Amino acid sequence: MATETPPQPASASSGSDGGPPRRPPYSIYDTRNLKRRRPRWVRIALWTGGSLLAVVLVVALVVGWWVHGLVDKVGNLSADVRAAGSSLNQTLPSSSEPVTALVIGSDYRASDGAAAKNDSRSDTLMLVRLDPRTKYISLLSLPRDLHVTIPEYKGQPAHVDKINAAYSEGGYKLALKTVEQATGIRPNYLLTVDFKGFKDLVNAFHGVYVPVDQRYYHENTPGTEQYSAIDVPPGYQLLNGVNGLAFSRYRHTDSDFYRNARQQVFLHAFSQRASAQLHGIGLDQLNTFRHVADIVANNVQVTGPNGVPGVQTMIRLATTAYEIRSRVVTSRLAAVTAGTALDSYVDLANPDAMRQAVFLFEHPESTGSPKGQLPSSGKPHKPKFKPQVDPTHVPLTVVNGNGVTGSAAAGGKALGGWGYPVTVSTQPAPTFTFNQSAVYYRPADKAAAKDVVAILGNAVSFPMTPTYAAYASKGLVVVLGKSFNGQLAHPAPSSGAPGGLPADMHVDPAAYRTDFASVNGPATFPVMYPTAVQNVSVFQPWITTPVRLYTIAQAGGHNNSLYGYWQYNGIPGSYWGIEETRFTDAPILQSPDDTRRLDGRTYQFYFNGSHIHMVAFIKNGTAYWVQNTLIDDVSNADMIAIARSLKPVR
Repeated sequence: MATETPPQPASASSGSDGGPPRRPPYSIYDTRNLKRRRPRWVRIALWTGGSLLAVVLVVALVVGWWVHGLVDKVGNLSADVRAAGSSLNQTLPSSSEPVTALVIGSDYRASDGAAAKNDSRSDTLMLVRLDPRTKYISLLSLPRDLHVTIPEYKGQPAHVDKINAAYSEGGYKLALKTVEQATGIRPNYLLTVDFKGFKDLVNAFHGVYVPVDQRYYHENTPGTEQYSAIDVPPGYQLLNGVNGLAFSRYRHTDSDFYRNARQQVFLHAFSQRASAQLHGIGLDQLNTFRHVADIVANNVQVTGPNGVPGVQTMIRLATTAYEIRSRVVTSRLAAVTAGTALDSYVDLANPDAMRQAVFLFEHPESTGSPKGQLPSSGKPHKPKFKPQVDPTHVPLTVVNGNGVTGSAAAGGKALGGWGYPVTVSTQPAPTFTFNQSAVYYRPADKAAAKDVVAILGNAVSFPMTPTYAAYASKGLVVVLGKSFNGQLAHPAPSSGAPGGLPADMHVDPAAYRTDFASVNGPATFPVMYPTAVQNVSVFQPWITTPVRLYTIAQAGGHNNSLYGYWQYNGIPGSYWGIEETRFTDAPILQSPDDTRRLDGRTYQFYFNGSHIHMVAFIKNGTAYWVQNTLIDDVSNADMIAIARSLKPVR
């Protein structure tokens, strides 16, 4: 490369340039990912005592004469459930003390007969705790593949196996004993639910709107692994009972931890659907109430140490659950997945991990909130200077021309805050004798060069030369001289750097624009695309187009929704996505945890314990939101940055 005479020569110095530091990606089993779900009044839906009792309570208010018959049905216990009563905590708590229940979801129904019992499976083991004093509902899901010691039972010695083997070997009684030994918790109540009831209940509400994070597909053909067939595309959509159950039980390409998270996502969505359809008391809802109550009564069994709880007890617990419906904390067990050729899925948790999960389950009030991490809703910093040319359309290549290590990286990050797509050159300038910074431009970019000179301060511009044209085939080449001290003469506006742009993100208006623009024509809404790029995520194209363009019937016309998604850090099961839809009154948008007025938009934040699970805003009759992975792998700062970076495709 020929030597170019710099604007103001000075004595040479040596050095090299470096890139910005990157924070390591989260571990999916890090205990910092312990979750809190933000629910509605039937938050835990079919899988929790609170939801069951809330449904019974609503029915009682409408058809009080009928509720006693329903409770009798729920209390029509099988011999196995009755026998399990002796393994429950025999001391019933007072009205002000916490109540704990073990919920077991299986594919066994009493009507199938005793012969089918040995072949049944317990896909769901969840502890539910209702605390009237602290006003929290807490959940602890136990992965079905978790290896634990199963106690001695009916002459069979104690042995190590998956926790769901306890149910297959000794029914509900052995399952209770195994859970108590593993966690130290002895529940007050046992609730059993079967899969048919799950499907029937979903269909009773005419389906549930679910934010599906990725494509779930498997077809049983010769030569492939034989398991449940499923074909559920990605994106926010209405799932019926069959697809809802398939989504909730799916695990074959990831792990039990993601299966548990899918169940929680579905049940959260179910609670939103139920609360919308069972809102208020009216004759037009009587049939729905009665249908739902019948399904619950015929597919759920409830028992305590003294048998079936009385109507007054059930209504008291239901009333408490309703009053604290918005304070639900999900405790997730930090464990790792291992396997062998004979046993592909083994979940292992050390005693400390179990103690930590149990502590959060019993002390849900100790969980944190991300509210303090949200950007200020005050007036953003707006500099006096305004570029004549939109920075997002002007690529910059930043070159070290002063010999100070990291200078180009620092300058590139600062200029990127204005929205310029920045590339930091690994090749320094031919000489480090630049006193002032220099901006080299092609004829069409002269006005843009003037903007950058003003932003840098103490800089000059020059027509492009062959030497600096070799650094970039388009846009401006910015050579940082000794006048650059890491600061800009005109700092970027606060809205120009979405969410602060943490170290693993950078502005790049070109990265995904083409992908989202591919559906801008047929879409019936203004399509937006992200300009903040996360270095540890990989875009996942849809089958026919880069993003999936589709229709949600309740949102009106054709092609009214889209969904694009990324895999986080190469982790199986870890996908985050961007949804855009005309469905502005979607159930998922109900009751945000917080709102902020930023960048001319009103952002809605949805928390999951100490994590931001979703960021949304509505503009031009369209809802836009960024949804985190199933277990919230994407950091809070990244979630905010991605949402604030969304810009219209022009």
